[in-house]
Amino acid sequence: MTVTGERSADNDAVADHLLQEVRGKSLWLTLNRPEKRNSLTVDLVGRLADAVEAADRGGVVRSIVISGSGSVFCAGGDLVSLSEVAEAGSRAVTDIIYAQFQRLVRALEASSLPVIAAVNGAALGAGLDLAMACDLRVVSDRAVFASSWIGVGLVPGMGGAHLLTRAVGSTRAAELVLLGRRIEAGVALDWGLVNSVVPDGELATTVRKITEALAASSQPAIASSKASLRRAGAADFAHELAILGAVQGGLLTGEEFRAATARFRIQS
Repeated sequence: MTVTGERSADNDAVADHLLQEVRGKSLWLTLNRPEKRNSLTVDLVGRLADAVEAADRGGVVRSIVISGSGSVFCAGGDLVSLSEVAEAGSRAVTDIIYAQFQRLVRALEASSLPVIAAVNGAALGAGLDLAMACDLRVVSDRAVFASSWIGVGLVPGMGGAHLLTRAVGSTRAAELVLLGRRIEAGVALDWGLVNSVVPDGELATTVRKITEALAASSQPAIASSKASLRRAGAADFAHELAILGAVQGGLLTGEEFRAATARFRIQS
């Protein structure tokens, strides 16, 4: 059942850009902008953070699943949306990053509920960062991954460089972040970037079985174990996010990002 929607800025008509559905004891959050490859706007990220925080407070569900509609998980940030924010200056950009994009990362980290990224297709740029901020990543065999920020003159503003280094080591993280290398699901599994790869038609069923196993486990133990895992990898992460907010503010108002956005407008 869909319980939340977003009003389109283009035509002021209601568009359900974030779908919420309770399946058993799990909350499924689906990015629903397939015509834009599920790219993230400021509003969509804010709604996603709100939903994660509300689920954690609600005491009804035992896990959260994040996925994308159509054939893409998330192609990154919506460049047009971000360029409109950038017109207000670097301080405004920094405030937006802290207020919404990084709030989402912090909400995922702070939640007592395990969060599963059900990656049904491409996870690029901010989409890869979003998947990495989840606790588990179960992916379709047609999923692909790329830290594509470098191609538009930006840094992984949601902490992706830190999270990738934690997951796959500094050498492979450098290849992803600095070169923007695109890898397929099998390579991602070999590298330790994802937990499992399943046939595309079996993704939802596989994730549902995981959520059922989580629901059958001790919830205090799950919450405490997640907190322990987060503490193990959290050294300096909060400091890193603070730095990224300021750095991205400068890059989003720079000439290289403006040029990349102009190219994107022409292509779309």
